[in-house]
Amino acid sequence: MAKNLNHHMYKDKATGIWYFQKKVRGQPKAYKLSLETKAVGEARKRRDEYLDQIRRNGYINQPTPHEAMPLADEVVFGEVAKQWSEIVKTRIEKTTFYNYQKVTNNRILPYFGNRPIASITSLEIEVFISKMTCGSKTKMNVLTPMRMVMKFAKKHKIIQVNPFVDVEPIKRTKGKPAVALNLDEVRRFLDALDDYWKPLFVVLFFSGLRIAEAAGLKWKRVDLAQGIIKVQRNVVFVRNEPIYKTPKTESSIRDVKVPGFVVEALREQRKRTWKGDGENFVFVNTEGRLIHRHTLNHIVIQPALEKADIDIRISVKDTRASFITNALDENERLSYIQKQVGHATTRMIVDHYYRHVPAPDDGGRLEKAWKSTSIPPVQDEADLQVVENKG
Repeated sequence: MAKNLNHHMYKDKATGIWYFQKKVRGQPKAYKLSLETKAVGEARKRRDEYLDQIRRNGYINQPTPHEAMPLADEVVFGEVAKQWSEIVKTRIEKTTFYNYQKVTNNRILPYFGNRPIASITSLEIEVFISKMTCGSKTKMNVLTPMRMVMKFAKKHKIIQVNPFVDVEPIKRTKGKPAVALNLDEVRRFLDALDDYWKPLFVVLFFSGLRIAEAAGLKWKRVDLAQGIIKVQRNVVFVRNEPIYKTPKTESSIRDVKVPGFVVEALREQRKRTWKGDGENFVFVNTEGRLIHRHTLNHIVIQPALEKADIDIRISVKDTRASFITNALDENERLSYIQKQVGHATTRMIVDHYYRHVPAPDDGGRLEKAWKSTSIPPVQDEADLQVVENKG
C-alpha cells in the first residue's frame, strides 16, 4: 500500500493553506496548527518538525499568536510598517510605493497603527475588511501593503504567526457599470468644447487611449501617414510631480489604429505643439505644461457637459469607456477593441464595459440566417400530399 505523504495534514479548500492535525496521548485536545504555506513540500517539512517535537517531548512547543516573541509585545504595527516602507521603497516603482503609502496612512494606520503587532488577530482583520464600504478590488488594494507588513514581520521574527494565514480571501464583486457617452452625446460634447481641446478629446473618444497614455504621447510615436499611434510611454503624477514611465503591462505597449478624422485632428494639433522635434509632447495644457486629469475634469469636461446639456457626469477616464461601448454597439470585433485598448484578454471588456442597448431586431439576424438555409417544414398530411403530387 502506498505511503500517505500528507499524513496528519489537510488543505483548506478556501485558502489553499496546509494545516497540521494530530491527537497526542496525554494532551487534552488534538493539535490543529496552520503550516502557513500553500506549498506542499514546505508544509511536509514543517509537519515533520512538529512530529519530531512530539516524539522527543510528547508535546509541541509552539507558541500561540498572543505568545509571540516578547519584543513584539512592545512593537506596534505602525513602527513595523515604517521599517518595511523604508526598505520596500527601494525595490518598487515610485507610483506603486505612493499607492501603498496612501492606503496605509489613510486606512490601515488609523485602525491598527498603535496596536502591538503581535496582538492583531485574523478575526480583527476580517472585521476591518467587513467595515470597508467599497468594492472587492479596492479592498484587495488596501490589504496588499498590510499583508506585506505582516509577512515582513514574520520573516524577521517580530511575530511568530502571520494572522493573514487564516483570513478568508476576498470574493470578487462586479464593479459599477461603466459611465459612457453615446455617439450623439459625444458629438454634442465635442461641439461644446473650446477649439484648443477638441483634438485631444477626438483622440480619446475614438482611439481607446488612456489619459496617461495621451499625456505621455510624443510626436515621434505618431505616424500620420499610416494612421498609427505607438503607445510606449505614459505620464502619471505622484504628489503633482509628473513621472514619464513605461506602461505596467506588456499588452499596454501597442500600436493603436485611428480613423481618418482622428488623423485630421492630430494634424490640427501638430500645428500647435510640433516644434521641429519628435521629442515634443503631442498634448499640453494652455500654458505648455503636461496635461493633468484632475485639471481636465474640472476646467474642461464639466463646463462642456453643462454647455451641451448632458446630464451624465463623466471624467476623462470615461472617454475610454465611451470608445469601448460605442465600438461594441456598432458591432466592432472584440479582438479589435481588445488590441486598441491594450487589454491582455477580452474578459475585462465583457465584464466591465459591455453596455447592450436593446434593439427591435434583436435576434432577428439569427432567425433570418436560419430561414435562408432551411427547407420550410411540412405542416400536415394535406401539405405532404401536395408536395408528393408536385413531385
